[in-house]
Amino acid sequence: MAGHRPFRDLVADRMKDWSPERRAQYEARKAQFEAEMAATAELTGQAATRAAIEELEAGKGARFPSVDALMTDLHDGD
Repeated sequence: MAGHRPFRDLVADRMKDWSPERRAQYEARKAQFEAEMAATAELTGQAATRAAIEELEAGKGARFPSVDALMTDLHDGD
């Protein structure tokens, strides 16, 4: 696409003219957004755990001797 530029480049060009207060406000909002995204990712992990437990209760998937073994398997990569 002719004239296409990545969004981060467009933002960087505009940030050159921002006052220090505006830049600080942007960084604060960015940090808040990143914190919300991390919380969402954590909740998504919890939902995946619940779905895996429900799947096992329904008799599908791998068999684990206990819930502790299931939790250990689910969180090995964390």
